[in-house]
Amino acid sequence: MPANRKRILWVLVFALLFLGGIAGGFFYFSRNFGFKQAAETVPQEARQAEDASFVRVYYPSEGRLVMEERRVKRQVAITAIAEEIVNEFLKGPSTMAKSAVPPGTKLLAVYYGSDGILYLDLSDEFRRNFQGDALNEFLLLKGLYDSIISNVTGVDDVKVIIEGKEIESIGGHFLALYPLKNMLAEVK
Repeated sequence: MPANRKRILWVLVFALLFLGGIAGGFFYFSRNFGFKQAAETVPQEARQAEDASFVRVYYPSEGRLVMEERRVKRQVAITAIAEEIVNEFLKGPSTMAKSAVPPGTKLLAVYYGSDGILYLDLSDEFRRNFQGDALNEFLLLKGLYDSIISNVTGVDDVKVIIEGKEIESIGGHFLALYPLKNMLAEVK
């Protein structure tokens, strides 16, 4: 019986060493050869889908705000997320509806202040190419504000500046010297 136990013990030791060698070889070869090739064969569309997220953008159109979901590049920094959203906002709605977003407007910069206010520096076309009445100006500012606030956490308010400077108004109906939250809340 002791010889039989020694034989069983040797078979078990050999089997464990054999299985350990197979497992070690698998991990070595799959890490160095297999997984890199598999990652390279993932379609471009699938990789892009993983790097994208959906945001809600509110457009002023025909006397009301129209919400659309847009796919943007996934970002982590507050200013980078806001930049993606504002650029989508400036494109206008994807439908055939007439947009009140002033044509030719470009986002120049986004700043995030320690006071929780997000500063959007827009080109002068935002002011110069604005056409509309008080309702259009209100919807333009509310759409921009809602687009940021509904998608970017940590932002308490939004302030629009033009070409790096504070301006009195976009279209002459609402004061733009202050952040938007209080001004938009007073108009209901």
